[in-house]
Amino acid sequence: MHAQTPCDVFDHDGDNVVGANTWLHVLGSYGMEGAEPDVDGSGTVDVADLLAFIPHVGIQCPGTWLPMSSGHVLGVGLIEVAVHETELAGLLADLPVGAVTYRLYAVLSEPSDRVLAIYGDNDRPLQLNTAGEFYGFGGSIGTTLRSDYQPLFDGAFPANAYSTWFSTGIESEWMSDWSISTGMQYVDGTGQGLQAQGPGEITMNDAVGGAIFGQDVMLGNWPDHNGLSLLGQFTVTDPSEFDGTVNLMVLTNGGTTLEMAQGLTFQNGNLLVTGCTDESSYTYNPDATVSGAEDCLYAGDYNGDGVFTVDDFLQLLSQYGCLGCPEGDLDGDGAVTVSDMLAFLGLLGG
Repeated sequence: MHAQTPCDVFDHDGDNVVGANTWLHVLGSYGMEGAEPDVDGSGTVDVADLLAFIPHVGIQCPGTWLPMSSGHVLGVGLIEVAVHETELAGLLADLPVGAVTYRLYAVLSEPSDRVLAIYGDNDRPLQLNTAGEFYGFGGSIGTTLRSDYQPLFDGAFPANAYSTWFSTGIESEWMSDWSISTGMQYVDGTGQGLQAQGPGEITMNDAVGGAIFGQDVMLGNWPDHNGLSLLGQFTVTDPSEFDGTVNLMVLTNGGTTLEMAQGLTFQNGNLLVTGCTDESSYTYNPDATVSGAEDCLYAGDYNGDGVFTVDDFLQLLSQYGCLGCPEGDLDGDGAVTVSDMLAFLGLLGG
C-alpha cells in the first residue's frame, strides 16, 4: 500500500500538491468499481481509500505517508447533557418527557490530538442502538451533522437544540463558527446518505463503507479540546438502552503521526464524569473518571499554568486568615497564615 508516495496515488492532475482538485476527484469516484484512487486494491474506491487520502490533504509533492502511532486514543464515552422532564415543541415532532440528551466524546491523551474522521464498513461496523428513537436525526428536516444544526429555530421550537448529530471535534455554535461548521461532510457507500436504519439504529456497515469528517479540520483549522473531543450529540427517547461502536482516525503527535482506533464501544450505563482524578490536587473529585488539563489545581498554582508566580501569590494573599481553605493551606495546619506565605515564597519562580 505504501510502496508509492501519496502524490503518486493522489496527485491525479500533476500539479504537485494534493489539493482541492484531488479532493473532488476522490469524492467523484467514491463507491465506483474499477476507479481510482484504489489504494487498498479492493477493486472499488471505498472508505479505506478515503481514509488514506484525508490526512495527506494539502501536502506538497513528493510527500511521505504519515507513520502510525498508538496509545493516543484512550476510548470513547458519553456525558449526560439533559434529562427532559417536560415535553418540548419540535419542528417535525415534539420531544417527549423522559428523553435524555447525551454527548459522545473521544478521550485523547494529548490536547494536540485531532479527530479527522469517524468511519465504518462491513469489516469495521459503526453501530448505534437505542430502545426508542434518535430524536431529530436525518431526513429532509432532521439534522445529521453538526453543521446542519441551526439555532435560529430554537426560540419557536426548543426541541431543535437537542437534535441528534455527528461532529469531529466541533462544539461551538453554528453562527459563531460558520467557516468551520460548513466544512463538515460525510460519504456513505449505500448511496442513501447517513440515515437511521430504523427508529433506534444508525449504522455504517456496508462493503464500501462511509465516513464523517470535517473538511476544514483536515486543512488544519482545528477546534481546541482538553482531552475530550466531541463526536456527536444524541437524544434518545427511551434511555433504558443506548450503546454503540465507532471507529476513529486521529492525527497525533502534533500532526506528525496517525492513529486508527477501531471497535471503540460505549453505553449509557457507564457515563464519563469529568473532574480531577489526582488525589494530590485540592480539586480532586473521587467520582471523576477523566481529567482535562484545567480540572486539577494545586495549592499555590491558582491559575493552573504549572509555575508559581506573583499572580498566584496575590491570590494566596486574598485567602489570608481563612480557616478550612485547602487551596491556600500550603503547610496543612488548617489555616492560611504567615507560614503559608513563607512556604509560597520558597516556591516562587518554580
